[in-house]
Amino acid sequence: MSDPRRKKGKENRGRRGTEPRPVEIEEESSSAVEPGEEEEVPIDQVEVLEKERDEILDRYQRLAAEFDNYRKRQARDFNRLIEQGRKKLIEELLTVVDNFDRARATCQGDHSDKEVVDGIMQTSEQLQSVLKKEGLEVVPTEPGDPFDPNIHEAMVAESIEGGDVDVVLEVFQKGYTFGQDLLRPVRVKVGKVSLGNGVDAC
Repeated sequence: MSDPRRKKGKENRGRRGTEPRPVEIEEESSSAVEPGEEEEVPIDQVEVLEKERDEILDRYQRLAAEFDNYRKRQARDFNRLIEQGRKKLIEELLTVVDNFDRARATCQGDHSDKEVVDGIMQTSEQLQSVLKKEGLEVVPTEPGDPFDPNIHEAMVAESIEGGDVDVVLEVFQKGYTFGQDLLRPVRVKVGKVSLGNGVDAC
């Protein structure tokens, strides 16, 4: 006959073997950052960052000073080039002024009118040569040329019969260009094409 206590002990051992082990909960490290709190930066790292900041600021200030000096130097060089160009042009024009003085003296002497006129014409040609050398060009325009509002300025309009386009009838004043720029348009009289009913075409 079996011992009831032994049977009961076996049941208890089997029951204990199936019980789950308790889970161990690790305690949070005391070094964890609480919500709302900032992690402190080591003093050595702060000093390094401050040094880098000071170096960058110093480089920026140096570059700003160098650029300001460069800008002032460029302005001085530009003004000096302009002054040199003006000086050169005036030196060339002095010869023209001298020739006008000679023409004025000739008018007061015993020279003929033809000699005076020839001297003035030569001086005028000399002046035009100096200006052309510096880049001044006359806008070529002759009567009969098509009217171009880009280079012409119509001072007077006159009706004409026939023709396909408006044309220049007369040049009142020469026009000039300097390089690619138009300094002054040619002032002209324009022949407007008539419609035959007293009204000029626009």
